Amino acid sequence: MWGGFHDGILMPPRNNPVTDVSSNDIVCNVGGTKGAGVATVAAKAGDTIKVQWDSSTHPGPITHMLYGPVGSAASTSGVGAGWFKIDEQDYVSGKWANEIMEAVNMTHVFKLPSKLASGEYLLRSEMLALHGSQTLGGAQFYIGCAQLSITGPGGACNPKISLPGAYKASDANIYIPNFYYGLDPTTYKAPGGNVATCS
Repeated sequence: MWGGFHDGILMPPRNNPVTDVSSNDIVCNVGGTKGAGVATVAAKAGDTIKVQWDSSTHPGPITHMLYGPVGSAASTSGVGAGWFKIDEQDYVSGKWANEIMEAVNMTHVFKLPSKLASGEYLLRSEMLALHGSQTLGGAQFYIGCAQLSITGPGGACNPKISLPGAYKASDANIYIPNFYYGLDPTTYKAPGGNVATCS
């Protein structure tokens, strides 16, 4: 990842999860739609990104999305259409993403798409804790966004989604009554649709 700890990250005021998927907080967490005063970090299409989260024993996936290009990431809320998923880790070899991350100091590594238009972007990292998903509205979304200025060769990424809008509290990958008793985790796919194709 880039530079120093927390560089370019829109830090929420607290570490509480977002549970209302219809709220604007589902975009970049509480207060995450205001990026003024936060550095926008330079990156290149195809760069390797490493994120680090606080320790979590709650089972669930991690996903990453981009929003852009926009004129200014610092003044872009990210609310609405234009997000596309670039990375997803669900349940692999008998372990949820959080368990895999725990083994490497709660880090996760992925690559930016190699075909991106130059411009500023919001990068959204989401850990979804599913231990409470047996109850409607019980799934817990931990979200953080960073501001990037990406240099790329050009390209368009699809499919795109809207946040809020793409997630429903009753979706089968958010509300899972049989999470501990009957779910086959190898079939699980995180919210947000498929990882985008960029070309």
